[in-house]
Amino acid sequence: MSGTEKKIIEQNSHGEYELTAYGEFLSYFHTHIQLFNGLISGKKIPPTEQEALKQKIRSYIVNNIQKTEQFFDHLPKFAEYLGVSQTELSAFMNKNFMNTHAGIKNKLIEQEKTNAGKPRKKKYARISEEIVENFGTLVPPGKRFIGMEGYVVLRDDATGKDVEPSASSFGEAPKADAPGAPKRPVAPPPPLKKGPETLILTEIVDKFGSDFSGKPLVLQKEELDEDDSPAPVSVSGGDELLSDVEDLQFGGFDEPSFVEEEPEAPSEPPVIIPFSKYMESVNRVRQFQKDGQADAYKKWVMTLPPELSSLVQLHSYVLKEMKNEPVDWNSILSSISSRIGLKESRLWKVLELTRTFADLRAGLERSFVASRSAGPGMEELVKKAWPHILKLFEEYPDTTSLRQKMDQLFTRIPDATQRKKLSDLFLPIVQKLS
Repeated sequence: MSGTEKKIIEQNSHGEYELTAYGEFLSYFHTHIQLFNGLISGKKIPPTEQEALKQKIRSYIVNNIQKTEQFFDHLPKFAEYLGVSQTELSAFMNKNFMNTHAGIKNKLIEQEKTNAGKPRKKKYARISEEIVENFGTLVPPGKRFIGMEGYVVLRDDATGKDVEPSASSFGEAPKADAPGAPKRPVAPPPPLKKGPETLILTEIVDKFGSDFSGKPLVLQKEELDEDDSPAPVSVSGGDELLSDVEDLQFGGFDEPSFVEEEPEAPSEPPVIIPFSKYMESVNRVRQFQKDGQADAYKKWVMTLPPELSSLVQLHSYVLKEMKNEPVDWNSILSSISSRIGLKESRLWKVLELTRTFADLRAGLERSFVASRSAGPGMEELVKKAWPHILKLFEEYPDTTSLRQKMDQLFTRIPDATQRKKLSDLFLPIVQKLS
């Protein structure tokens, strides 16, 4: 990456690590690459064509996307590259994005915490740049090496004379003789004799015979870590955000794909809980906690419908997960299943929705706080629009309708500057859901 190194993680006021804005952008990049690669790997095309398509999409993202919210805008182009309809790709991303993104965020944070303090290997566009920076300019200006028959000489471009390389050619200039001192004759160097040349193949056969055996070469870890590929050339004259970012790899990660050859067995219907019901339940839990009414909370939870009850119970664990605290989901889901009677497969779907709503709620709260520093009158405008904005998210999981209604709501704001700022605050939240 050109310019100064961009920070990927930082510590918040509680000492916890979280992604910076650039880190969040990287997590989106890796999530899209991971999901798209999974789709491509499932295509019935030769491996060479798969790799070419993966590189084509990666290059397109590098050259055309500079902000997190731009990924949504390029969905039609991604669908075109992948050979699927925009509707199919949108449904696929809605199903797989949140879980994949959560894993990648954790991976990025852990990776950066591990690498903290370690010097990063500098990348060079050309091998000559690396040589000059590490060793300096060894050949004096105005001179260059010329290959002759069997040997190399140093040619002076000004005089056209060839001289043999010597220590003075590379270090300090030889000291001049004192004025008036007689010049000492210098004997010409003896000519270099060229010995008989043996063909390399003949030498190999003479030395080792014509039969070879041995173990296959296996690169060591430190060799695999080295990346000697040339640094990418800057595009559009600005700092490249993605051109030198390597793809993250996850052990045991099953890349999702479309099943083309056989129809899938009917899957469980999605969990339908309105966002307003989620917000109402979370606020109710906060009130129980504030009043110290643990017994009243337990009784209230058991009166809720099974899926809403499980969502309320899972919510506190999801908040721990968002803080990168360890959570044993198998044990937790098994315990809730035995109490409520829902199958664990169904609880996994409830957990997926809980994660989505918790992330959505956190994003809305961040936007609300950000409105205070967004400019004159913005905080008051957001307060007035807040009930209408929350109501829009009742459209979830239909993100297309959600975005359309948000656009319609914002067009009612007469001031173009305020309309733009309001869109900048809340539109990325919708795009993240898509």
